[in-house]
Amino acid sequence: MDSGQQDCTATICLNREHEIYKAHFPGQPITPGVCQIQIVTEILALRLNEEVYLSDIKNVKYMAVISPEEVSELTVDMQIKAREQDSCKVSALFRCGDRIFSKMSMTYHVVRDNSNI
Repeated sequence: MDSGQQDCTATICLNREHEIYKAHFPGQPITPGVCQIQIVTEILALRLNEEVYLSDIKNVKYMAVISPEEVSELTVDMQIKAREQDSCKVSALFRCGDRIFSKMSMTYHVVRDNSNI
């Protein structure tokens, strides 16, 4: 993962043999939208080195299906738009080269210690 002051880019390798693809959907696997949101959540937690919880989804646009049979590696570009004590607003873009699969804007609750859960 490469990171700047407020930006980071992560490369995600899709495992076409993962259990999720056997259920979503058999014979025609696609990466579920909820998994894409979870990927952003985990990238943000790594970037901040803090525990985070999704608190609000402002906007999510799925522009193309992510099939692990067609795409084995994704780039996730994430930008921290605003950071306050207990919250963090981010935008994220899933792409492979110039092909954009999804865009999202979300707000997370940042847990600094267990006192603000």
